[in-house]
Amino acid sequence: MKFASVLLLLAVFSVNAQDTQESQSAFTSGLHYTELSPAYETGNDEQVVVYEFFGYMCPHCANFQTYMKPWHDKLPENVTLVRVPVVFQPGWDVYAKAYYTAESMGILEQTHQAMFDALHKERKRFSTLEQVADWYAENFNVDKEAFLSTAKSFMIDSKVRQSTNMFQRMQVTSTPTLVINGKYKPNVKALGSYNALFELATFLADKEVAELSLNTQ
Repeated sequence: MKFASVLLLLAVFSVNAQDTQESQSAFTSGLHYTELSPAYETGNDEQVVVYEFFGYMCPHCANFQTYMKPWHDKLPENVTLVRVPVVFQPGWDVYAKAYYTAESMGILEQTHQAMFDALHKERKRFSTLEQVADWYAENFNVDKEAFLSTAKSFMIDSKVRQSTNMFQRMQVTSTPTLVINGKYKPNVKALGSYNALFELATFLADKEVAELSLNTQ
């Protein structure tokens, strides 16, 4: 009986070890993700920061939201999402300023998906901040002049310039792109699907939480 128990324990240990090994080897650095060197300093010692680089005009970013939002909604308290609107093409600066203006006015969670829908479902286009302000005023009861004053402020201009600095330092060349805690940039092409991307993002975020000994409660 004792010998049989030992064999059973060895078998269980072997299975658990195999599961752990498979989990650890499921994603390969250099293939499924890039380790950034030097890493980008997040400035947040209490949470793991997941950066989402996007552009409102990017159709892939619009489709990405179907996967992004459910994952975002389930993030633990020690992991936070920071969206970064990028300016890859002429005219994208208007949308980046719109994003940061909505954020500063406290209406971002109401307007973020709505802006994607307006551009990619309703086929609207905005070439000036005045046109954007009209849309926010019409759809979200925002004071147009207050919106424009904020959008044209030094504060918003600084945020857009900071976003440019961030995507350059984190070597972002396309959208959508995730960067986990300024260290790890997943390779969607190698992963093959957005589902795999979020499995990897969760794996890397958990890895950072453990390495930084953040509160898991």
